[in-house]
Amino acid sequence: MLSLGDALDNILKGIPGESVERVVFSTTIVTNLIAEKKYDPVGVLLLPGPGRAFNDIREQDEVFFLNGAIDYRGREIIPLNDNEIENALSWLESRGYTKVAVVGKFSTRNNSHELRVKNYLQLRHPDWHIEVGYMAGGKLNFPRRIANTVLTCATREKYHYFANAVRDSMLRRNITGSVFILKADGGTLPLTASEQVPVETIFSGPAASTLGVQALTPPGETSLVVDIGGTTTDLALILSGQPLLASQGAKIGDRFTQVRALSVKSVPVGGDSVVERVGREFIVYSERMGPAYCLGGSLPTPTDALRFMGMTQLGDVDRAWRP
Repeated sequence: MLSLGDALDNILKGIPGESVERVVFSTTIVTNLIAEKKYDPVGVLLLPGPGRAFNDIREQDEVFFLNGAIDYRGREIIPLNDNEIENALSWLESRGYTKVAVVGKFSTRNNSHELRVKNYLQLRHPDWHIEVGYMAGGKLNFPRRIANTVLTCATREKYHYFANAVRDSMLRRNITGSVFILKADGGTLPLTASEQVPVETIFSGPAASTLGVQALTPPGETSLVVDIGGTTTDLALILSGQPLLASQGAKIGDRFTQVRALSVKSVPVGGDSVVERVGREFIVYSERMGPAYCLGGSLPTPTDALRFMGMTQLGDVDRAWRP
């Protein structure tokens, strides 16, 4: 969190921390975790009930289906079976999962099945991290609620470390004002509330960039926003002076979520992505292994290429020349 502290110190030069009433942070931590797949695997227990077969989901090895079902009115139509839950527990144990997402199709109308499965698992493994669908996504779209729940389960722990680092940075500078996190749609959440739904911050960084460009765009004009960070490059559109919203919710990988967001395309290649020469070709990998070589890192990156070509003055040109 050195960069966070440095940014605060630069902004607060000559200003006592006690006078700050409100702080809004934008973060790419969840975006980067998902883009680079740097999170623990999540075991998924689904209760889809009768109807659609969900064959696209069944093809994933990390999914176990239970037969209990709640209908669209919130009525139990198929009771849960303890033997099935025990089989699901054995399946999770055999694969070494300690993070589990439990999602029922109509759990937003009646969450009893999700809670029963969660309680059953936690009674036997109180150290496991278990997320339930009705908490992770409040809308009825089942596939998108699955995505919300899995990503919440995958990122909550590491996001919690980030939130604690923010609190520590505030405390060190005697800032006692309210702290908020920018959401994917440009709104804000109190820091504590964001820990319950970290996936809502998935495009927080691009949202900040888009709102900044909007402030600089003349009324009625259209702009393309290109935000190149260390890990990802994020693209957004300001159409006739207004940021474009994702009509179907944020899309992460090949799946839509229930996260209300600006329309953003996030490409897992940034200034610190690893570059390797293979024969006569150069390969840019979707992985960040630390800072650019010209900034003291261990591997060459696109930033080193820009430094060598004189397109940036960042870092040591000699290191960029001879990585």
